[in-house]
Amino acid sequence: MSSARKTRKFPSGWIILILVIALFIVTNPSEQQFTSFLKDRIQEQVEGDDTLTGDLTRILAGPAASLAGMGAVRKDYYLFSTFQLELPGEESLYLGALDHFFKLK
Repeated sequence: MSSARKTRKFPSGWIILILVIALFIVTNPSEQQFTSFLKDRIQEQVEGDDTLTGDLTRILAGPAASLAGMGAVRKDYYLFSTFQLELPGEESLYLGALDHFFKLK
């Protein structure tokens, strides 16, 4: 009588899934990172503008981003976050994951 034994395979699929989930949890951006992202976006918009308005915008980019960041509503889903930003005349929704931000709306 021959007995066929099943060999147990290494559960690499589960380990990869756990590592991916851990990566998303660790790189879930914070509100401070979103404020830095807004500051960078404001500065990118005036890049190359050598007028007085461009200079003032670069100087005020930090405080403006801080104010906008304070008005942003963050929903934390542990693996990623959403940031809803309401500015006069514009409503934006950003997805934050893997230390990056993606504009959804």
